[in-house]
Amino acid sequence: MLLNAPYPADIRIKKETGALLQPGHEIHLLCLRRKNEPTNEVVEGIQVHRIDAGKNNYQLAFWDVIMSMTFAHPRFKKAIRNIILQKQINLIHVHDLPLAGTALSLKKELGLKVIVDLHENYPEALRTWFVWKTNPIARLKNFLFMNPDRWTQWEKQACEEADTVIAVVEEMKTRLVNQHALNGDKVVVVSNTEEKTFINQQLDNSVYQNLSGKFIIAYTGGIGPHRGVDVAIKGLSHVSDPQNIHLVIVGFGSNAVMQNLQQLVTERKLSNVHFLGYQPFSKFFSYMSLADVNIIPHQSNGHTDHTIPHKLFQGMMTGKPVLVSSSAPLKRVVETCKSGLVFKADDEYDFAKKVNELYSSKELCSTLGSSGKKATLEGNMNWEHEKEVLLNIYASY
Repeated sequence: MLLNAPYPADIRIKKETGALLQPGHEIHLLCLRRKNEPTNEVVEGIQVHRIDAGKNNYQLAFWDVIMSMTFAHPRFKKAIRNIILQKQINLIHVHDLPLAGTALSLKKELGLKVIVDLHENYPEALRTWFVWKTNPIARLKNFLFMNPDRWTQWEKQACEEADTVIAVVEEMKTRLVNQHALNGDKVVVVSNTEEKTFINQQLDNSVYQNLSGKFIIAYTGGIGPHRGVDVAIKGLSHVSDPQNIHLVIVGFGSNAVMQNLQQLVTERKLSNVHFLGYQPFSKFFSYMSLADVNIIPHQSNGHTDHTIPHKLFQGMMTGKPVLVSSSAPLKRVVETCKSGLVFKADDEYDFAKKVNELYSSKELCSTLGSSGKKATLEGNMNWEHEKEVLLNIYASY
């Protein structure tokens, strides 16, 4: 496996490798090395190999430019060639588009099978990630080198050359097949559902100790311009009972992103919005299950409409209602499972309207929450079901 990030960190890779180890696959993961991390280490049964290819934003930006110019990463290519030859590896599973070219450049030479696992619509993600960037050097780099149209052309070529393409939602599969004229059988959906064991995390009743008795709307996870957290904050200006309805934001983003959100809170003079910053994953079940509503207020655009977050299924597992935007995959899952309400993406007034609806009806919250829990724990909206699809891909080789 190839990952252009440090590990352990990525929850999708943790679930995929866990599934693949069960039937006896030997897994080697090549990834970036953080400061003081060992070069080689066994992590939960997988052989992790780490290389130094960027430990700060400037170094990472340099390698972004190199990959955007050549669609290959020289350091990853050299390292993975050595591992493949030493370990007699016959398949590369590459995560996301930036490193796909590195894997595909070795495919024919070394007689490899290549799976390209697209976690998101990367070309469209480039359009959204940099919206709130203020650093002039970063903005110039993104303008000159991170061209979404060029990456779209490369995406087509990478999908054509891959043996299998994995998408995380049906909407992404449909786009790839239609936009790039791919054979539908080549693109397989392995979604970001959650393991049922998520609900076995130890409950920490102290996470909201300062908000006892309040109606808590929780946002958990990474924060960026596309996540719509700004819309949720604005929506708090219009809720029916601002003294009792509180928004808690658990997670972090870049300095530019967080400053933008905190400025919104100041401008709107809101006292019912709370930033808790980074929290360990081991506490996410507590934050979700002790909230009254879990929210995913994503924008609806070419990026968000072709991926889906783990926290949707995590939130449903807790038995609490979810409030999501009309981003296509979120809307489809929530309406299918009857697990929450949908507000019009980017509409702070509709967000507040749906919050007020949930706040005014405990019965509605209970009904929606129960439905979501049933869909994830008793239905097929869980990783235990989804991992069989992944195992079938590997079995085909």
